[in-house]
Amino acid sequence: MKKIYLLVVLMTTSLGYAQTFPLDFSDPLDAMEGVNGCTFEFAQDAGNDVASIAGSGQNFDFAKLALAQNLDLSDDNNNTITFRVKPTADYGTRTHLLKFESGTGPNTELPFTTTGTNWQNISLNYGPGLGNYSLLVLFTDFNNAQVGTYLFDDFAGGTNVPPSTAATPDGPAPTPSTPDASVFRLYGDTGTYSNNMVYDYSFGTLSGEPDLDDTDQVNKALKFDFSVAGWGSGQNNSTNVSTAQFVHFDYWATNATDFKLFLISKTGSAATVETTYEVGTAEAIVLETWTSVTIPIANFTGQGFDVNNYLQYKYDVTSVRPGIVYIDNLYFSDVPPTALSVNEAELLGFKIYPNPSQDNWTIKSNSLVTSVQLFDILGKQVLSLNPNVSLVNIDGSDLSKGLYFARINSNGNVNTIKLIKN
Repeated sequence: MKKIYLLVVLMTTSLGYAQTFPLDFSDPLDAMEGVNGCTFEFAQDAGNDVASIAGSGQNFDFAKLALAQNLDLSDDNNNTITFRVKPTADYGTRTHLLKFESGTGPNTELPFTTTGTNWQNISLNYGPGLGNYSLLVLFTDFNNAQVGTYLFDDFAGGTNVPPSTAATPDGPAPTPSTPDASVFRLYGDTGTYSNNMVYDYSFGTLSGEPDLDDTDQVNKALKFDFSVAGWGSGQNNSTNVSTAQFVHFDYWATNATDFKLFLISKTGSAATVETTYEVGTAEAIVLETWTSVTIPIANFTGQGFDVNNYLQYKYDVTSVRPGIVYIDNLYFSDVPPTALSVNEAELLGFKIYPNPSQDNWTIKSNSLVTSVQLFDILGKQVLSLNPNVSLVNIDGSDLSKGLYFARINSNGNVNTIKLIKN
């Protein structure tokens, strides 16, 4: 079957490094890399060194430049970018776009227009709420199939700052406790579970698969840089996962604001359906600690996912946003998270009382409780908290009587306890 590729304008990581701002294209390191048929050349105009960038006629052809130092646009008094541009022929009025990516703030972009064949001075004010960026992206004839060649020179503005260093996990994801017989593994260490998916291909750009265990043991995770690309794996023939009731994964996020898990199934002879779950919308995103996510399969089947014809998974964002996320222990299961007994919970350093309860439960932990998710017996999430305290109140006054599962993240360890409301 034809592979499904990510339909997002994505940047590769094989970049050369440029000089810092201002840029005048007098240094060989100022060479930009053309993408999607776009080309870059050094040129001369009236004795001046300039850049010559030619579009290819694709909607999103562009040239990109990695900066030796990040460009800080966080100061609203100093985030206006100026430069000069000259069309080499009279194309009429054309629209272009200058974008900054791969930084500590949201990606930012502004359009500009050109007319005639003279040098034009462009000034773009990028506004408040930004960060610093390591990648400049210049789209020629943005979002249309026009072809043109343009000269550029004298980019200036912002402040040069050293590249920021993203935080990294201080250890591997927690070892999952779901029984082996209940799991169909999509990604994770092969020794953890015996029923494992075998993939025929991958797509997108993966930023790495680091070993996060500093001992002689190996415990890898998938590393995504969503300012660059999403990534996924698939198979040529679909797989029946109709026994699945839940989808589980663990994540560790740096400065990501949100990200999505896509489950993709095959329908009919060739059509595919993409279904999603978004961390940051469906539940709050938690930064710089391993966080466990368990999603009822009904979330996906309600969007059209066919459990008889599972094909691919991928992680991505709807629009390219900065942020690095590590993923581990991705699997289908036919049971909810394994629940600890009250005595087992106490051995791990926390108590929940009263249990059973008529309205509220209290969690008392020896360490900070960073998140609590409460699920009903069908696996539907009915409550989510991010308290970051050691004494947590769970308000169950609006819940129906019955059995619930509380998934508690404390000190980087994720455990699930069975709760009863009378």
